[in-house]
Amino acid sequence: MPLRVLPLVAMLVAPFLFGGGASCGSTASTASSASAGPDAPGLDTARVARVDVPDQIAPSDTLRVHLSGTVGPNGCYSLARIDEARTAGRITLTPLVRPPTADDQACTMAVVPLDTTYAAPPPFEAGRLAVTVRQKGRSPVLDTVTVWN
Repeated sequence: MPLRVLPLVAMLVAPFLFGGGASCGSTASTASSASAGPDAPGLDTARVARVDVPDQIAPSDTLRVHLSGTVGPNGCYSLARIDEARTAGRITLTPLVRPPTADDQACTMAVVPLDTTYAAPPPFEAGRLAVTVRQKGRSPVLDTVTVWN
């Protein structure tokens, strides 16, 4: 009899140990938007430890910005989107995170890593282009790329 109960117990306990529900996954999507920012309702910013960009690109190239860090302290956090704002000689990215809600089920206790590449579409002006990644409560992470003709 105990052997028959074991699989049933495993099926009931596994979702609580390993997380469950669609809202607890760490599906990451990125989108370009200049409207919302780190103060967007219900969203927070990721903790960015590093930004990697190429040394140089052509004005017509897509700029690929690799972001590394953490999305959140448990499996109920997910990357919602990456907002982009441009000014002359600068591109500012804000990685927005969706924190857990009251509807979330049990969450995995693993830190959700941030390991994504954002593709900023052309055109870019020739010269030095500063890449700034904003994060709430922390200093922005900076890098530069040369846009050549």
